[in-house]
Amino acid sequence: MPRRPRRPVFEKYDISKSPFAQRPTQRDLGELLGENRNNLRLLVDYKEQFVVRRQEVIGKHQKVRDLKYPVSRLRAVHERLKFHLNKIKQPTYLFSPRKNRGQRDNALRHVNQDQYLTLDLKQFYPSTTATMVRRWFQDELGMYPDVAGLLTHLSTIDDRVSFGSPLTPVLCTLIHRAMFDEIAGVCERRGLRCTLWVDDLTISGKFIPGELVNEIREIIRAAGLRSHKVRYRTGNRPVFITGIGVVGSKLTAPNAVHLKIKSLWDDYHQAETLEEKESCSQLLLSQLGSLKHIVGAASLAGRKASDQMNTLRQQRRRMHVAATAAAAAKRLSRALMPKESPEDVPFEIS
Repeated sequence: MPRRPRRPVFEKYDISKSPFAQRPTQRDLGELLGENRNNLRLLVDYKEQFVVRRQEVIGKHQKVRDLKYPVSRLRAVHERLKFHLNKIKQPTYLFSPRKNRGQRDNALRHVNQDQYLTLDLKQFYPSTTATMVRRWFQDELGMYPDVAGLLTHLSTIDDRVSFGSPLTPVLCTLIHRAMFDEIAGVCERRGLRCTLWVDDLTISGKFIPGELVNEIREIIRAAGLRSHKVRYRTGNRPVFITGIGVVGSKLTAPNAVHLKIKSLWDDYHQAETLEEKESCSQLLLSQLGSLKHIVGAASLAGRKASDQMNTLRQQRRRMHVAATAAAAAKRLSRALMPKESPEDVPFEIS
């Protein structure tokens, strides 16, 4: 019997086994990051040439963000740092940034609960300073001061972690792990569930005492950060966690997904050409697949979405067969048409 292929292991070792925790020299650091020591120093000296600054409106709330991110060789260094840091084992409460974990997994952790508490970390990335980064490299990983300083200069922009760098999400979770571990420990001692999605904390349980908020906010303040958007909710109506609704033991998709699907079905039925039908069906399959993934394939809504997807694929197949047959018939009719003889061809008499 053939063996099933093993799933790749992305998180391989504890933080103490990381190559950055083995007291590397600047030369060793260069080998890890695909550069030599002198090139790393040059990247620090000429960092401004490898930095892009721009504003962009992002997110569902359309907030203006000041993006500062590396390009070219500095970007490659950030990618390499991300590659190595992603090998460090992460705690179970962390769902992003992690491989093979998504928003549904985060919401699924909180099913069958009665009370929910959510809060955000205000300006999480901009509040993570170069001093915090250097302290983590030096105190937590035990790096030599010169190596910690070099790595801090490479991984920060304007004395802050980079908003827009691929390195920043994993770096921030590691820098602030002690804070998140303490919050998770407080919740665990009270029999509560706690998950983290980037900078969104979600806590759920049968009963969440009011003093827990003050305790968690004090932990966050002690770490040099701030919290906001604190919300208490109950489970008798959909509680949306990272965009996915939780109702008892079920997960539900937000209304925006259902409205989008309804609008796409209207467009599909109104489409006249094969190209228009094809475009609408592709979008519909994508949205129905998202709905099926959120609610679960075995649920009633998931089975309904699956049936709609199968119906849509069958209709697409019939449309393509009909279009192919029509094109073949058209070519055949042209081939069977009698060709015009020379005397039948009109010409001008000069």
